[in-house]
Amino acid sequence: MLFAVAVAATIVLVSASPAAAHDELISSTPASGSQLSEAPAEISLTFSADVLTIGAAVIVADGAGRDWAVGEPTVQSGTVTVELGAGMPEGGYEIRWRVVSEDGHPISGLVPFTVGEAAPLTRTPAATDTPESASTDPAVAMQDQSTQEDQGVLRILLVGAGGALAATAVYALIHLIRRKKGTSS
Repeated sequence: MLFAVAVAATIVLVSASPAAAHDELISSTPASGSQLSEAPAEISLTFSADVLTIGAAVIVADGAGRDWAVGEPTVQSGTVTVELGAGMPEGGYEIRWRVVSEDGHPISGLVPFTVGEAAPLTRTPAATDTPESASTDPAVAMQDQSTQEDQGVLRILLVGAGGALAATAVYALIHLIRRKKGTSS
């Protein structure tokens, strides 16, 4: 019985381990914090693995909130690209992206950059106590991501425990049936 539990737990934990790690942004063009002499024609985001074609969204916002992205982003393997409108003035910009990683989890982030000699785009936290205003704080966003990862680990452990319990039940049922056959002969 202990062998069945050990085998079931090992299979569940080994097969679930890769799903615990989400994909991440590994590079962008322009790079985070870069200061460009002229506006780029497109934005490119490269991820650690393939991302799904559904659910990809990219906004390139200026200080007034105007989105300079033109059309829908294109997704090829682990790279998301979006064209930018012509005439972007000097200023601070923010690439706001959201994609669905290969494991089906949505991931998002920000990539700030500037064009010309302008100051970087800065965010001012809202003065309300709503959860939505708190989510713009990077520390809170990181804490939310950590909570999601903790929930993923908990889910893996619960699935493993359920698998071990199911294996134990099957073993006990087989043992009971064999025992009954042995006594009825």
